[in-house]
Amino acid sequence: MTRTIVCSLAAVLVAAAAMAQQPAPAAAQQPQPPAAAEKAPEGPQPVIDMVEKIKDFGTVAKGDKIRATFDVRNTGKAPLEITQVRPTCGCTVASFDRTIPPGGTGKIAAEVDTTGFSGPISKAVLVFSNDPATPQVNLVIKADVRAFIEVLPRPLIIFRNVLQGEPASERLVLLSADGSDFKVESAEASGGTYQLAYKELGEKERVPDRKGSQWELTVTVPANAPEGMLNQKIVVKTTAAKAPEVTINVTGAVRPVVQVIPPQVNFGTVAGDALVGQNFLVVNNRQGVELQLSEVKVDNPNFATEVIPLQAGQRYQVAVSMKAGVPKGAQKATVKISTSDPLRKLIEVPIQAVVQ
Repeated sequence: MTRTIVCSLAAVLVAAAAMAQQPAPAAAQQPQPPAAAEKAPEGPQPVIDMVEKIKDFGTVAKGDKIRATFDVRNTGKAPLEITQVRPTCGCTVASFDRTIPPGGTGKIAAEVDTTGFSGPISKAVLVFSNDPATPQVNLVIKADVRAFIEVLPRPLIIFRNVLQGEPASERLVLLSADGSDFKVESAEASGGTYQLAYKELGEKERVPDRKGSQWELTVTVPANAPEGMLNQKIVVKTTAAKAPEVTINVTGAVRPVVQVIPPQVNFGTVAGDALVGQNFLVVNNRQGVELQLSEVKVDNPNFATEVIPLQAGQRYQVAVSMKAGVPKGAQKATVKISTSDPLRKLIEVPIQAVVQ
């Protein structure tokens, strides 16, 4: 009997503990009233109305300043306040009417300087106002910016692999974008050795289907131009008011007729108690002209040279070696190659080595 009571009491305690561990039932969710909709402003309101949102100026000359004036109407019943007019890159706002009465019209004047642009452009002007329905309006200024005097095929001359002793020429044509007449007064290079010539093109020489004046500019790298890189500008002065100066870039290189590859010999760090392997120079000449190497010598007795003809009168190989037993330290020398070429009678190639 006692055992039965004890078991029953235990069962009651376990059930009570289990009920205590269960989460309490959630409180009944009371339906919430819907959020109050944002109240529309009461009373008379302004309404912004742009007569024209896009101004397209078509083709304009590079360097021109485009001036656009947008009309702003207030078709509402309260004064329209233009709080801010923000231009994007390359555009400036000259002025705008800040307050426009109901039924009135104001203006927004903006300007784009085309000096730094080429090709189609689209510049935005952001207008902010107190119109509650349309607080921001985007205006657009469009144009196709072209140089007033075009250079065909392009205002860049690239001289590729010009050989010293052989002149090289490139021809350009200058013409007006709007078909007007002009004259070329002068052409000068900022540096380098160039021969510049210009002339007005006759009827049979002209670029077809283009009106106005057309001028030809011929740029020549003369035969006596020094070896090296070409990186100059040519400035052409004209009578065109919108393009008094036209700049043409020149790039390229003048290479020697007789080339030596590589331009120097470097043995690196070597041991002085053993013979060092040879380094090789290759002497190349242009096709169709014979080249003779009359003498090849080195001005340091620690080095020796050997000439190996690869193609008679055209290509030679010069083997440069360092003798054994050379004192420790840096060793420098010059290979001197005497040739039959009138422009490169003497070719000098430096030698370097560090002996340990």
